[in-house]
Amino acid sequence: MPFWSFSISGDQFSYYPLAKKSKLLFLLLCFTIAGCQSSVDDHSDVKLNWEIEPDPPSVGMATIDITLRDSTQQLLTGAKVKLEGTMSHPGMKPIQATAEEVEPGHYSAEMEFTMGGDWILLVTSTLPDDRIVERQIKIPGVRSE
Repeated sequence: MPFWSFSISGDQFSYYPLAKKSKLLFLLLCFTIAGCQSSVDDHSDVKLNWEIEPDPPSVGMATIDITLRDSTQQLLTGAKVKLEGTMSHPGMKPIQATAEEVEPGHYSAEMEFTMGGDWILLVTSTLPDDRIVERQIKIPGVRSE
């Protein structure tokens, strides 16, 4: 089925077949999109364990402790770990924190939960070899007190 271009000038109406140009533009667009996509590596060899205090969490300050290990259970040191907490409510401003390495492979951050409910923390760890590892932590039922 050919594509057509229409031109209306005064009371004249004409059309021009664009099938060849459209196919070329479509292929060019496909190659451009495919070339711009980066490969996604979930770095499943990196394990993240976490704890939160207080447990269960409530509105206010909480400490999130994170441990990073490789596939051989060796602790991963020297990472830069950032946390971003969000809720599903529209217009809610995310909370953010940077975790400090308190022991080799162990990272700790203070976060302030501003509202009761279900939170999701996005943990972004940049490893010394420049790999970026992202994990989501679900924190259901933060209590309002």
